[in-house]
Amino acid sequence: MAESPTLTTDAGQGALLATSARSRSRRSENDTDDRPFWATVNICDTAATPNGLGVRTSVPGNGTSERIFARYTAQWWSSDEQKWLTVGGSGVTDWVYLGDAAMSSRQAGWTFRFVEPPEGTTYVMRGVVELQWRQQAQAARRARRARHARHGHRRARKAQGVQVVRERTLLTKTGMKHVQGGDPAGLSKAMCLIW
Repeated sequence: MAESPTLTTDAGQGALLATSARSRSRRSENDTDDRPFWATVNICDTAATPNGLGVRTSVPGNGTSERIFARYTAQWWSSDEQKWLTVGGSGVTDWVYLGDAAMSSRQAGWTFRFVEPPEGTTYVMRGVVELQWRQQAQAARRARRARHARHGHRRARKAQGVQVVRERTLLTKTGMKHVQGGDPAGLSKAMCLIW
């Protein structure tokens, strides 16, 4: 029987996986666009992380000075409502800075820890990763002006502060290659059963 999971008090806050923001070498002009872009479950209720759900993402860079941020969400399957629901409490992280977009690709992750389910209960879990590419408003204006100049558009109005220039949401999926920080090494699942 699946029920709503309860997070432990530490709830994985600050539990970024070791080396959560590792970058590979900077992009070269010869790079193709087949760089990894995914989210996966890389820890699922193991001896080292009992009642834990590790969500990992890989994000390709784009050669710019944009800053990449991620927000991780733990979801559980409600058989009563027949849909995925976000875990209450700390089931959604704050936005986590992954690094700048000048790299080739980067992996990062978050581990959620849950209270042990009651006997006979199984939590069916998955992860969602929201990604944002942010840029200082001045740099975003310059890029926009350059694009508009090429296309004959008028200048955009002045913006202040930081601007989100791109967003993407990823659901965890199975079979990703070269997953870091897994338990066991290389683990890649779409869902996790905690029981």
